[in-house]
Amino acid sequence: MNNLPVCQTLLLESHNGVLHITLNRPESRNAMSLQMVAELRAVLAAVSDDRTVRALVIGGAGGHFCAGGDIKDMASAGLKALRPIAI
Repeated sequence: MNNLPVCQTLLLESHNGVLHITLNRPESRNAMSLQMVAELRAVLAAVSDDRTVRALVIGGAGGHFCAGGDIKDMASAGLKALRPIAI
């Protein structure tokens, strides 16, 4: 489990073959931002072929698991995609 990515929205802890992934955006009740989704995908890809990882446990910081998708983050990303490109 040495090849885990550096994450800003996830806390990663490994104990005896179990990787604990904690969603760490308690200010938004751990709503899934686009960054969190990308980090989670990177972690899962990193451990997909790692035979030392026997189990994954996913939890949430601050007393909440996950409020769902972060609508504000998704709307902001959508607005950025609609901006005209300067040539």
